[in-house]
Amino acid sequence: MAFDALTLSVLKRELAEKLTGGKITKIYQPERDEIVLFVFNKQTFKLLISANANVNRIHLTEMPTDNPKTAPSFCMLLRKHLTNAAIVGVNQMPFERVIEFCLQVSDELGYKRDMRLIFELTGKTSNIILTDGNYIVLDSIKHLPQDINSARIIMAGAKYNFFAPQNKIEPFDLPRVREFLRQTRLPLRKTLPETLLGVSQTTVNEILWKLDENDHSDANNAAVIGRLAAYRDNLQRPQPNVVLQNGNPTEVCPFDYQSQKGEKVFFDSLNRAHDHYFFLLDRAQRFADKAKSVSTLVKNAVSRTEKKLAAQRQTLLEAESRETYRKYGDLILSNLWNISRQDSLTCTDFEDGSTVTVPLDKNLSPQQNAQAYYKKYRKLKSSFEHNSRLVEENSALLAYLLTIKESLRFCNEADDLQQIRQELTSLGLIREKHTVKQKETPVRPLHYDVHGFDVYVGKNNTQNNYVTFRLAKAEDIWLHTQKVHSCHVVIVANGRDVPDNVIQAAAEICAYYSQARAGSKIAVDYTNKQNVKRPNKAPTGFAVYNTCNTVYVDPDRHVEQLK
Repeated sequence: MAFDALTLSVLKRELAEKLTGGKITKIYQPERDEIVLFVFNKQTFKLLISANANVNRIHLTEMPTDNPKTAPSFCMLLRKHLTNAAIVGVNQMPFERVIEFCLQVSDELGYKRDMRLIFELTGKTSNIILTDGNYIVLDSIKHLPQDINSARIIMAGAKYNFFAPQNKIEPFDLPRVREFLRQTRLPLRKTLPETLLGVSQTTVNEILWKLDENDHSDANNAAVIGRLAAYRDNLQRPQPNVVLQNGNPTEVCPFDYQSQKGEKVFFDSLNRAHDHYFFLLDRAQRFADKAKSVSTLVKNAVSRTEKKLAAQRQTLLEAESRETYRKYGDLILSNLWNISRQDSLTCTDFEDGSTVTVPLDKNLSPQQNAQAYYKKYRKLKSSFEHNSRLVEENSALLAYLLTIKESLRFCNEADDLQQIRQELTSLGLIREKHTVKQKETPVRPLHYDVHGFDVYVGKNNTQNNYVTFRLAKAEDIWLHTQKVHSCHVVIVANGRDVPDNVIQAAAEICAYYSQARAGSKIAVDYTNKQNVKRPNKAPTGFAVYNTCNTVYVDPDRHVEQLK
């Protein structure tokens, strides 16, 4: 994410506008590396500061926050010194990811003194540090390993020092940047992040968007300088937005980055954009954790079923020799007069007249040899009948499990996942700990508005069953990809003729939500719903049809028509 010093400057400006003059009323520490400050300034704001190594961040939040019953020692220290403290300033170390809150507190006698709360957003070494007015460290939320010879020692009693100046160029010092561009011959996409102070790779990608990073001509250098000036101006009139790819958050930008492709959701402040981004990120992570357990169950069930099928099909192959054993028994009984204690019987096959050699056990009588062959025949016949039934059942189960596995690709809501869990429970793959009947999960298929027609898409077998056999009427149009698994798609006709462009768009959506989504020219069948049937005892979401038309389309999600 482009959480560099330039983006942080916009965030700092918003924090200063909202929090300066406010008082800290409550302090929580919901995580070992995260604090939440409640600040009252005409209204109550919640400021979240996280030094988490993976998602270090600072922004105002509207999300619920926990207050542990037992406060950690750092939280108790903050409460002791900062409760009712006034925020008199919010500063940023120039072109660095360091935010400083200047605080004023009153002691028991009413004397005012200064405090500092400093947040360093530096990845794995991120830290939250409390100092007095003279920058003497009281404590920090993290106790990182310290080099005794370092100029920056973060421990109680030490003098806090900001980062030493870096030998880099300030990004908006345009004359120095111009001189650097004139001298360098290295690719700019790699060189600029190492040369410019406080910029991330995402910011550099935006500055170089559609420019040749290997072009060092005066014209291209002038274009880079122009982009830097435009970037500086855009930071003064931000358009904060969250970039989404397939519904998942990928980036937060202070203004509309042309280099970022995807769906963009705009906000009135960068704080709100960050809050929304991390809310979606947290929800996606929690969902991914839940989906992973379900995916593992389905994957293991598919693997077990495939192994069973392989063993059962091998047994069927072995059972194909059963008629040979029956014939051997018949030949022995028809040639009893010609058999003594011997290793084999050579005789004429009464079916085709060929000469057959029948192996014999000379320790058994001819009758006993015949009965041994008949026993093998009966055993293999019984095995063939039993395994034929198992192969049919497990083939159907495997096909059904593969539809569930495919449905997990399109599962992006907790309700969708719960419906799949219910399917797995009905199959006996999940055993619920509680016998209390679970509340039925609402069925919410995808809903499109395609040129004035309602189009519904089932994302799993439960939703497929719903849109096909409960929502759709006889005259509605039903769509499914040909020969490969896909979601069921229904166009609600409401007594109208459905035009070709609506069928085309619905078919593109159907192809997108199918196993063939990575291909092109996908065959999609469509027919009236009255031609679609569900066989008796068929699994959820299973349907058959005998008459249809076919259209060939390229997959398209048509996100712009989602309702």
